[in-house]
Amino acid sequence: MRNFLIVAVVLSLAVLSIAVFAVSPASAESPRGVCDPYIQGSWAVKAPVPTPMVRAWGAFFPGNGNFYAMGGRQTDVAGSDYVNPREFNPTANAWTVKAGLFPSNQVNNMVGGVLNVGGTNVIVVVGGSAAGATVATSAVRMYNPVTDTITPLASDDWPGNAGGNVLPGGGAVFNNRLYVFGGFVINTSMLNTIWEFNPAAAPGARWTLKTATLPTPIGYVPATTTGSFIYLAGGSTWDGVTLQDSTSSLRYDPVADAITTIATIPRAVGETRAVAQSLDGSVWVVSGGRVAPNPSTQVNAYLPGTNTWILAPAILTARRNFAADVDPATGDIFAAGGYDATAIPTAINEQYHCTVPVDLMTFGVE
Repeated sequence: MRNFLIVAVVLSLAVLSIAVFAVSPASAESPRGVCDPYIQGSWAVKAPVPTPMVRAWGAFFPGNGNFYAMGGRQTDVAGSDYVNPREFNPTANAWTVKAGLFPSNQVNNMVGGVLNVGGTNVIVVVGGSAAGATVATSAVRMYNPVTDTITPLASDDWPGNAGGNVLPGGGAVFNNRLYVFGGFVINTSMLNTIWEFNPAAAPGARWTLKTATLPTPIGYVPATTTGSFIYLAGGSTWDGVTLQDSTSSLRYDPVADAITTIATIPRAVGETRAVAQSLDGSVWVVSGGRVAPNPSTQVNAYLPGTNTWILAPAILTARRNFAADVDPATGDIFAAGGYDATAIPTAINEQYHCTVPVDLMTFGVE
C-alpha cells in the first residue's frame, strides 16, 4: 500500500509538471531544463546601490559571479561621475566600490561586454561622456575584476566618434567580438553604423566598419546575442529637440553581416538593456523608455523560434538608463540604479531569479 501511494504521488507530480510546461507561453522554444522563466521566475529587491546611480554600463563577470556597474553618475550635475567600478556580490547581497580607476570622468552612456583579450577575460567598455558635457570620448578601456585594474587600449579608440561628440548606441558580444550599433551625436542626430571590435586583431587594427547599416539611425539601443544572431529591439530616435522611444526591431547576422527585420516589439522603448535569457534563448527588453507611459515596469520577451513577443515577469520599479546584465549560467538578471518615472536618479537594485519548486525537485520530476 505504501509503495502504491508513493507511485501515485510521483505520477501526480509528473502530470502537474507536464501541465505547467504545457501552459508556458514559450513552450515551443528550446527545452527549459529545470525552470520555466515565465511561470517560476520573479523579481526581488536586493541591497541598494550605496548612492543613486544612472547611465552606468552593467556587466556580469562569470569569472567570479559578480555584477559590475561601470561608470555612470550620481546626478546630472557636472562632477558627479563615478570613476570607480561598483561591484555587487549576489551571494553576499552587498556592494563594494572598487579601487580600479578610470583615467577620466567620461564614463556615462558607455557600451561594452566581457571579452577575452590576450588570454584574459576582462570587461571592455567603449566611449562615454561626463555629466553635463556635450563632448564624448572615443576611448576603449578594459577592466580586470581579478586584479581590479582599468587599462586604456590607447591605440584602439572607437572610430565611430569622429566628431568627438558621439555616444555609442548599443553593444553586444558575439564570438568574442563586440558590436556597436548606431550612436547619438549629442543633441544633434543619430547614426546608423555598425562597428566590430575584434580583440584578437593587432592593436590599432581591431575596429572594422561593417557594410550593413541600421534602417533607421538610432541610439540607446537594447541589444543582445542569443544563438547565432544579435537582436535589437527599441532604441531612441532624435526629433530635433529630444529623444523619442522607438519600436525598431531587428536581427543582425554577424557572419553574413546582414540586417533583417523581426516582429515589432509591442511598445516603443529606449534607454534600457536587452538580455538573453539563457533558460530558453529568449530576448528580454527590461523596463526603460522616457515617453509616457514609459518608463514602464513591463518586460517584453522575444521568442526567436516563433518570431513572437510575449510578456515576461514585470520588474518592480519602472526605470530607464540603469545598469543591467544577465548571468548566462542561471538566467538571473540584474538591474541597478536608473531614473525613476519622475526622472529622479535612484539607488534601486532588483534581481530576477527563476526558482524551481522544492516539491518537484524532491521527486526528480523536473
